Amino acid sequence: MPPALVLMFHGIDGPYSRAVGYAADAHYTVEAPRFAAMLDALTAAGCTLGAARDLLDDTIAIRPVWLTFDDGDASNALEALPLLAGRGLRADFFITPARVGRPGFMDWATLREMAAAGMSLQSHGHTHAYFTHLDAAGLREELRVSKDQLEQGLGQAVTLLAPPGGRVPRGLVPLARSLGYRAVLDSTPGFVTVRDLARPLPRVAVTSGHSVDAVLSWATGGPAALRRLRLRHRVLSTAKAVLGDARYERLRGRALGATA
Repeated sequence: MPPALVLMFHGIDGPYSRAVGYAADAHYTVEAPRFAAMLDALTAAGCTLGAARDLLDDTIAIRPVWLTFDDGDASNALEALPLLAGRGLRADFFITPARVGRPGFMDWATLREMAAAGMSLQSHGHTHAYFTHLDAAGLREELRVSKDQLEQGLGQAVTLLAPPGGRVPRGLVPLARSLGYRAVLDSTPGFVTVRDLARPLPRVAVTSGHSVDAVLSWATGGPAALRRLRLRHRVLSTAKAVLGDARYERLRGRALGATA
């Protein structure tokens, strides 16, 4: 299998989402024209773009790039879907059922439209609670209820899980697999190099500060291109462990607010 780069997006900012007053976390939001340019640049470079669900077993794809979205932002349907569908592309959208239909998030009718358009709708937990904050019984219920509600609401199998915040407690993968999930995707930068589904598969977060050239360099430059991202991830992971999630999130919010 050629190494696969898994990109993780969140909100996509554009005229349709702005028209309905939608506003996502600015740090994790990419403008629609830049998102489209990323897709076109990757395609022009010979990459095979698609959903993890569809490319997981593809052994002949050239420079595979898996496209994923977390949280179920309303902008995913308003902005990302037309750009993907217009290029004949699919992506995985990781959904939190407890948030479906809330302001700023897709509703069930929209999610069914996404599924009918060929998109992959997968689990992002049931309530968006960090899995590291749950006991064993709570974690099992979080995974079970999310999968059941998504499958009942959408009529398609849910086989992938992305933990909120990238928080992966010990034993998550075997638990998820026992409940019918096939693979877990986290937020540790890296390439999927083997079909080892007994451990989380790495993803690279695309944020507001990443350019088209940066994303293209990740896809074409190999592991060396991710060195700085991996270092940054280790530093932030250490900070989360030392400070705890609540204090870390407060400090992160202040820092982002100061640079906005």
